[in-house]
Amino acid sequence: MKTYSIAKSRRLRSTPYTSRIEKQGVTAYSSYNHMLLPAAFGSIEDSYYHLKKNVQVWDVAGERQVEIIGKDSAELVQLMTCRDLSKSKDGRCYYCPIIDDKGGIINDPVVLRLNNNRWWISIADSDVILFAKGLAIGNKFDVQIFEPEVNIMAVQGPKSFKLMEKVFGEEITKLKFFGFDYFDFKGTKHLIAQSGWSKQGGYEIYVENANSGLALYDRLFEVGK
Repeated sequence: MKTYSIAKSRRLRSTPYTSRIEKQGVTAYSSYNHMLLPAAFGSIEDSYYHLKKNVQVWDVAGERQVEIIGKDSAELVQLMTCRDLSKSKDGRCYYCPIIDDKGGIINDPVVLRLNNNRWWISIADSDVILFAKGLAIGNKFDVQIFEPEVNIMAVQGPKSFKLMEKVFGEEITKLKFFGFDYFDFKGTKHLIAQSGWSKQGGYEIYVENANSGLALYDRLFEVGK
């Protein structure tokens, strides 16, 4: 299959980790929610077998958040998805397909319930924020909808659990699958979920402080050598 390069532009945003990724030898990018998504570091086959046995740190900042807050936020989130969230709990992630009026898939995100009046929709690749705003305006919901500055890094693979324990301590090993909590790294709290794109297990770190996130990125590679 013929390969093509991606031309960087103002329409295709870099992430806070792009400089690190390029020094580490990224060989291909894709685009995801108008951002660069690292797609390969040399052989895809070698990367696959490495992930099956070891640990990898991924720049998945393209997995953007749609934040919905306000007294009608729970009603709006429920209107967007076919999944019943009536028994959802704070501190939990939920896989929630977002569907249109015909039952077609608009997006298949993970929804994080921070509390009943504050939700993050961790989206796949489509402009969910426009759909959410349209529903909110049409239904006159009392909500605020925006994209917070959150840049996820994922720590994936069978050795991810030991690596994260070395960086964050034993407490993080108590986190259940699809649960999340805040953990401290050098004075900055990071929301961390036990979730991710790989079947091998691991964590996603929702970085809100880019400077702390870069320091954490470097620390993960330092400890993981």
